[in-house]
Amino acid sequence: MKQRNSSTTAFYTLDGCHAVLVLDVFDALTSWIENSHTKWSSVCKHPRIQERFRTQGVDDYYLRDDIHWDDPTLLFTLTRMLDSDGLPIMLGEDKNRERFGRFPHPTGSALQYIRENVRHVGAQPSDLYEELVTHLDFLLVRCNSNAVGDDRYKNGQAGLNIMGFLTADEVKTLRTTLLGGGWSVARDEPIDGGVRDAVRHLSALLLAAERNNSGLLHRMHE
Repeated sequence: MKQRNSSTTAFYTLDGCHAVLVLDVFDALTSWIENSHTKWSSVCKHPRIQERFRTQGVDDYYLRDDIHWDDPTLLFTLTRMLDSDGLPIMLGEDKNRERFGRFPHPTGSALQYIRENVRHVGAQPSDLYEELVTHLDFLLVRCNSNAVGDDRYKNGQAGLNIMGFLTADEVKTLRTTLLGGGWSVARDEPIDGGVRDAVRHLSALLLAAERNNSGLLHRMHE
């Protein structure tokens, strides 16, 4: 692959998270901000959420306002998938994580590079292409200010920056649409073979998530 731009400004990770709870917690946090507390109460009844709070030394969690963590810390801590030893699961091989994490794009983002350089194949229905870009955007902008109204997920404790996420079903959909024929590479792609390279490493991480029945949290590390 011939590179035209090797500068990077950030490192990106895809962290395994619980298949459905990630969306439930996200929706509950959003609803609380909007003064609707039913979803938070429902989430707090889930045994896995209660266990995660207990292991973190948090006993009073039925009211969001009683918890001193910010929203990105809650989303990350409550939903990140752990192994039998209580350690975060590692998805894919080192080379896939490294190549995905630091890509020769002005933002350093392989996902952003793919998003900017895929096009609809005009002779085919647009459904697959629309599904592809929608799910790429779930990872890229689901938690940004346009989606939630402010930058709360960008300014978490200890620099935690959650850009977006996928449930387990959405992981499968994204991998399927990447394999489908509803998209092509832009003719003016700035890096020769860049999309193919980025898709290869992203697909490996998506497959690893599928094998673990895991969703994905997309984080930026500045």
